[in-house]
Amino acid sequence: MNAPGLRSTDGHSADGRAAAAAKHEARDPRLDGLRGAAILLVILYHVTHYGLARGPFERALTVLPSIGWSGVDLFFVLSGFLITGILLRTKGGGSYFRAFYARRVLRIFPLYYAVLAFFLFAVPRIELFAPANDFWHPGAAREGFWYWLYLSNVKVSLAGAWQHQTLDITWSLAIEEHFYLLWPLVVARVAERRLLAVCAALFAGALAVRVALVAAGAPPLAAYTLTPCRVDTLAVGAALAIAAHRRGGLAFLAAPARRALPIAAALFAACYAWVRATLPGAAPGGGYEAATAHALAFTTHPLMQTAGYSLLCVVYGALLVVVATAPPGGVAARCFEQRWLRRVGEVSYGMYLFHLFVALLALALFAPGRYPDHYVPAQLFFWALVIGITYALARLSWTVFESPLLRLKRHFPYRV
Repeated sequence: MNAPGLRSTDGHSADGRAAAAAKHEARDPRLDGLRGAAILLVILYHVTHYGLARGPFERALTVLPSIGWSGVDLFFVLSGFLITGILLRTKGGGSYFRAFYARRVLRIFPLYYAVLAFFLFAVPRIELFAPANDFWHPGAAREGFWYWLYLSNVKVSLAGAWQHQTLDITWSLAIEEHFYLLWPLVVARVAERRLLAVCAALFAGALAVRVALVAAGAPPLAAYTLTPCRVDTLAVGAALAIAAHRRGGLAFLAAPARRALPIAAALFAACYAWVRATLPGAAPGGGYEAATAHALAFTTHPLMQTAGYSLLCVVYGALLVVVATAPPGGVAARCFEQRWLRRVGEVSYGMYLFHLFVALLALALFAPGRYPDHYVPAQLFFWALVIGITYALARLSWTVFESPLLRLKRHFPYRV
């Protein structure tokens, strides 16, 4: 470990690099805004009753929610960017592995395992939830160890179907955990000048694996949930962090990102329009499960699973750069620095874990399907109901449970 005050090879003091790493892990207002947008997209996707929309205006209301699943891709890009930035700033230090893994454990494990314990141990013993079959889908193998070991994405892929009504969203958390486990080893052992090549290989490899799975007729959920199939989004975020670290910031990428964003977005919109035009519509009044299944068909269409997913990497990578480099007072800065959006982003982890449970309970209070002739106000109210309750629970969790544990990070400082 370098002595305090010695200059490191990149021209920064060792203490300065450690401080920069801690600052990089701290909350960035604009990135919190991006997190807020990501979680709102995901929630809208899951709580929209697509099959109840009949007229043109009602169907138009479902367009944005129908691509809300891509909010997970935005989370992946953000994770790749932030985690790689931290690793690059602490690489070579005596606390590189210890500090990183300890801080990740404090951030992720407590709430995750508390939620698992609730659904796998408490819920089956609560009579109120008996009609929901303990939140397992009919016919699912009730094997909780997949969730405890962060392998829920593998379980879903092997089954070819969703297994648990509220826990299957942990497939994306499993992918992130695999990334957190392995990527520090790669960054530590690969020269920085070669890391961009590794990211490019991961991007190309993920697309190749998805193409192979689609061509082989594998269960569609495999290409959607398996880690090798979705690592390209994490690789894009990582590549942005590497490029920024080598050149001292993201500013030099601002102009290319502004050009790439509309082009990639237009190409993705074309893929989306094609898929939407060729998919059979959900039957009106098909109910919550039928509507969700219809919306999920966008994620499992062959065109979306190949070109669509890759285009999303570019869209969200470019968006991150545009937002992060936007001048103060600019449109992008104002949009993602909104206090309410940043507050949502701050508790996005809890909202992600809670929102499906809240949505299922909210249906007992207010089901849009009971008001087929008033779809728009009913859907808007249901969105507000679910988002409001989910935010309140996540804020309570953040204040009472998560924040006190996060203060323990002070025992695991970065040292370079």
